[in-house]
Amino acid sequence: MACVLCPNSLFQIFKHKKSFDDPPQRRQFTGTRVPSPIDSKITNMSTTGSDNDFTATDNSKLDTNADALVSPKKYQQTSHKFIPRYNGPHPSQMTPAQTTIYESIIQSRPLTGISGPFGPWLAIPSIANPAQELGKACRYGTSLSFRESELVILLTGARHKSHAEFDIHVGEALRAGICISLIESIPRDGDFSSLAVEEEIVPLLLVELEGSAREVEIVRFVAELLETSSISDERYNAAKQVLGESVLVEVTSIVGYYTFCAYTLNVFRIPTKDASASSDSDGGVAKKGDQS
Repeated sequence: MACVLCPNSLFQIFKHKKSFDDPPQRRQFTGTRVPSPIDSKITNMSTTGSDNDFTATDNSKLDTNADALVSPKKYQQTSHKFIPRYNGPHPSQMTPAQTTIYESIIQSRPLTGISGPFGPWLAIPSIANPAQELGKACRYGTSLSFRESELVILLTGARHKSHAEFDIHVGEALRAGICISLIESIPRDGDFSSLAVEEEIVPLLLVELEGSAREVEIVRFVAELLETSSISDERYNAAKQVLGESVLVEVTSIVGYYTFCAYTLNVFRIPTKDASASSDSDGGVAKKGDQS
């Protein structure tokens, strides 16, 4: 879904740099917003962008009535230069069980092969095999749209300070139709909280990006779950009414699986592929990616 900014609420875009050691600055936006039922006191916010490695060409145009254009922006990765602590067993040293799983992963992921958390998982076949099966179910077997899944995954990576997970899924999120402005507004590292998500992400979904009530409820549910490791009765009942309980099982499962991925990537410092390879990994076809 291409994102078009309304002429009466144009963004002021500023450049900033992110690094692994320095959490990104809070992104804010100025403009009209719909008050949240969670926090009716939120009034005035603004957002900024940055130089990137993934080009968001389809999200660059403002409303033609505004007589202005935002330059195509790119997302700058922070994890592609990581020095890995452990990449998993080398193919020449794998046991038969490891080799079987390795070949299965290669066949199902011909473009990226053993990348992301799969290398370390291969050290323990009894973990690697069910992990990849759970990953397939969470990526391809739920009722969530591609866009909804990527929102959940980006929030999970942001909460767990997993720059590799976040970097991997920026390209996927862009292909799913999530605007770069929204991606860059996700509070990360020490800035993450359900209140920060409510202030910085929900208004964009409600106003600027015309997100559905379903997306807003998914984001609120995920933010609270990630911050508190639980869900209040108020949030559960609100999400149940909009999404239904089976979707709550799916969302919770995606958060759980990608928390596992994030921990693996963080512990073993797994780098992402370079930006050009990552952004073109699916040949430009919008499908759920295969790094993690």
